[in-house]
Amino acid sequence: MNRSQRRSRREGADSDQSFEKQSVTSQLTTLERLVEEARASTYEAINSHHRDFLSIRVYTHDPLDEAATLNDKYETTSTFVAATPSPDLIERLDNIGHSLKAIVRMAKTHANLKDIDDQILHGDIAVSASSIVEAGEMLSEIEDMRVSEQPLQVLHAQFIKKRAAVRAELEYLSDEMIRVGETGCVHELNVTYGVMSNYDNVPYENAVTLSDLFFALRELDGVRTRADMLVTALADHWLLPLLRAPSTPLSVSRTKLGATMSIGAFGRTSTVFVPSALDRDQLVQHIADVQRVWTTVLQFVRDDLFHECDDDHSDVYAYMGQKLWARVWPIVHDELLVPLVPDNVDALADVQCMVPLLELENAWTELVPTDTLSVRNAARSLLQTYVSKRRSDLLTTVASILASDDANVVVVGGNGPVIDVLAEHSGKGGKNGKGGKGSKSGKGTMLPEEDADGALHFPRCSISVQAQLLVEFARETIGFAQGDGKRTAATYVHAVRDAFSLYRCLMPSQWSALSVDAKRAFIVFNDCTYLSHHLTALGHGLREHWPRELRASATFVDLIASFRTLARESMSPVLQRTRDSVVRELGLWTQRGWLNEAVLDDAERRLIVACGCVTQVAHTAQAHLPSRVYLSVLGLLVDVVVGHVARRLSECVVSDTRARALVRLVAPVLALESRLFVCTLASQTRAPVAKYCSEWDGLQMQIRRLSTAGTR
Repeated sequence: MNRSQRRSRREGADSDQSFEKQSVTSQLTTLERLVEEARASTYEAINSHHRDFLSIRVYTHDPLDEAATLNDKYETTSTFVAATPSPDLIERLDNIGHSLKAIVRMAKTHANLKDIDDQILHGDIAVSASSIVEAGEMLSEIEDMRVSEQPLQVLHAQFIKKRAAVRAELEYLSDEMIRVGETGCVHELNVTYGVMSNYDNVPYENAVTLSDLFFALRELDGVRTRADMLVTALADHWLLPLLRAPSTPLSVSRTKLGATMSIGAFGRTSTVFVPSALDRDQLVQHIADVQRVWTTVLQFVRDDLFHECDDDHSDVYAYMGQKLWARVWPIVHDELLVPLVPDNVDALADVQCMVPLLELENAWTELVPTDTLSVRNAARSLLQTYVSKRRSDLLTTVASILASDDANVVVVGGNGPVIDVLAEHSGKGGKNGKGGKGSKSGKGTMLPEEDADGALHFPRCSISVQAQLLVEFARETIGFAQGDGKRTAATYVHAVRDAFSLYRCLMPSQWSALSVDAKRAFIVFNDCTYLSHHLTALGHGLREHWPRELRASATFVDLIASFRTLARESMSPVLQRTRDSVVRELGLWTQRGWLNEAVLDDAERRLIVACGCVTQVAHTAQAHLPSRVYLSVLGLLVDVVVGHVARRLSECVVSDTRARALVRLVAPVLALESRLFVCTLASQTRAPVAKYCSEWDGLQMQIRRLSTAGTR
């Protein structure tokens, strides 16, 4: 110790002794003066270090030492004030304490920030991350204190710059130490145990290790983001490909400086297995192969990715394990667990079927907590897994049926073919009835004894093959609910409900041309009506065989409203499009005051074209829609033509010669009655036109007026 240092220490001791001998009031006054001096020196040190000007005297000054000395004096004064309490003295002491606390916080923040550059340069990345976190916490505390705005802004600006520098260094270190590369069909995961120099090739004093990297990432809340990136790479390029093709080349090489794990090989393709297509023995061998290669990958993660990491990083290790398992478990469940479940419900008591998967799960026990693994839970609830498997298989069958591009139609109802398999339980005909195939009506029109008036009669129309097969599927699946027992009855009932929901989801998108293709729109309308008809009594005859808990809730009536809505939505666009087309073709017939001899030829041509549009859609509707629906659709379209023609005829006063010409002019409209309004209801051969066409009586009145004028 030199002479100046001894003199400084002696002066400091003398100063402390003289301060203690002062009165309380004098001590408070001295503290107030010293606090202001410390505040000024701290502000000057912050500005000198971080602003554009420098002061050599202040640059080397550490305001934290001065604040610590003041803190000792403050404690001494607090003891004296506590001995002689006074409101004024306590208030002055509290003000000094608040000011001193702010100075200490700013001095500590300044000390942390000014050393970060050197810490990064020396390779102390963990220390620099801790300094950034501590500086951020103290800055948040300083914002609530009475301090000058200018030095606080300087500290905030420096904090942002230093934090960005630390994060940039962490990005460089992360990319250097853990790197995922791809070359052709080969993927590599390179892990370096330690980095010796920064991105400018300047050597660190201390090598940065994986433990330092994880610690710094955790301090700056970046460890989970980096872990998520690694989880995605490991799952997409290693675990999932190896699950489907465990024979894919996988190699691990290690040195003293790092390790590399690669998957794939140049010019070689591996066979991808479909586990659902394998028999049980092949599937068990496939699971054993997956366990072997997964063990290699997980061991690499445990031994190399977390090389020489202590227990402080166990939370990162567990987080990655849980994320990896969450990524692979759905695939394991669908492609390995479900195929292992027996097809017979009576064989579920033998849990030996789950042994291969339990052994596969054991490879994860060091990475994932046992209580979060799912195979054990699935083994304890095999019945639920069996139920889910059956339901999935059933719905997959329905989805494949509905997604087919089969545009064929079949005729049901009325005197159509015998295809309505759901009516046999409630009708007098069918396989077990007396009517059989030779009865007058098909099974779709067989009525129960209490339906003598035909209220449940389904009219003759065309439906899609998909709707027919859906009804057959529903009938067969409802039968499973009776045969497999109470444990699975609810599954089959809900599978039927989901199958009808699949129709509403898939068919409109499958037939996307509903707004322009009248036939498809009419077929979807018929499908919805047909399905609604069967939903009213679906499974009613089997309810007594269902569990008591299922009888009250197992109904399909609530689905009818959605099918009715879909029926309207499928029909409305094509009808609106046809009405707009008819109005466009009518042309002059939609305008007032044009009827004269000069334009009669053009008016007749337009009327023929408009009636042709109606006739074209009417023929399609007549071939596929039920008679009553067909007549209602026809009435809506004919009303457009008849209404405009009747209004134009009512506007003119004509002579006898011109009257006969106008009657001949509207002859195509009158011909619609004989050509289109034909039905087979009861004993009639022609439908009452006025019942379906509201404008028809008005047209007939104008025709009679013109005929009377022509007769005169």
